Amino acid sequence: MESISKDKQIPPYLVFFVIHAMQIGVNILGVQRIIAKSAGYDSWLSVILATLFSYIILFFIFQILKKGNGDLTDINQFVFGKWLGKLISISFATYFTATVISILRTYIEVLQIWLFPNISVFIFSFIFLVLALYIIYGGFRTIVGVAYFSVVLPFFMYLIFLYVIPYSDYTDLLPILNHSIIDILKGTTHLAMAFSGYEMILLFYPFLQDPKKSQKWAYFGLTYTGIIYLFIVIISFGYYSEEQLQHLIWPILSIWKIVRVSFLWRFEYYGIAMWSLVILPNICLLIWCSGRILKKTIHIPQRSAVVWVALVALACTSLFQTRVQITKYLEILNNAGLLFRWIFIPLLLVLLLIAKKVKKNAK
Repeated sequence: MESISKDKQIPPYLVFFVIHAMQIGVNILGVQRIIAKSAGYDSWLSVILATLFSYIILFFIFQILKKGNGDLTDINQFVFGKWLGKLISISFATYFTATVISILRTYIEVLQIWLFPNISVFIFSFIFLVLALYIIYGGFRTIVGVAYFSVVLPFFMYLIFLYVIPYSDYTDLLPILNHSIIDILKGTTHLAMAFSGYEMILLFYPFLQDPKKSQKWAYFGLTYTGIIYLFIVIISFGYYSEEQLQHLIWPILSIWKIVRVSFLWRFEYYGIAMWSLVILPNICLLIWCSGRILKKTIHIPQRSAVVWVALVALACTSLFQTRVQITKYLEILNNAGLLFRWIFIPLLLVLLLIAKKVKKNAK
């Protein structure tokens, strides 16, 4: 494993904030509508299954890191060979960069529809990516610090959802299992992007002061994510009907719209602005991971690599002009995430065990 100085590493408990911050992003604004298409009011079961599946994949990830020597790029080269391993690692850098584009473009779409119809996609992306690079240049610990605040500061936003309980009817959630197991599993697959992010531990694992103690905090972060999504889904299903959910792109913003306080009339404006803090560590960590992969595969300085990643994201973000294009792109990215987490990671663990055994016997 690459030797990382202790002043650049993070204590185990901060893994909780990194894992959770990566999973709560722009996807939570519209996740209810997506899973309700398949599982309807049984979608809360899809959330539970997605959490359980994530536990399993996270267990596989820690087994890979425990039995391997180094991070994802080192393990890929050990299992697949030098050139094929590098090619696979670069494909993951491409996936992370594509995820940056999806987060940034989706958030800009929210701004265009709810706040500033004439906002420039290019200019906003440029400013946001410059801010992200400024944070990344501060080092991995700085990114983790931003992730910490992105979890702590917006916490009260979840309490706002209690405002709609007097206007909700939760008897619609009954009877349970009104949909088939296949439909519920389809809803689980639609949550792939919502529960993404924990796989990045494959890259920042060397930056943990005590990897063994960090495991429980990673599971705690995943559990907290599952609780938040379950809470959001149940609140939304009590307030909206299934038919309404089919026509609302961002149900959470519509809930915020009914909130009225004496000093803040349009609460959804505040919520949208606050959510920029939530997606900031998403983008920072994704760019950092892509830059680290490029550093270890094609041997360019990480400070230069992250700039190139940001430039690619900046150029591609403006390519998406319509809602149909964005939706199609998100569907493709969601399927790629499924292949990465639910197929490649278990396969990598099996191949790693085989490679270690073969090379041991060869010696």
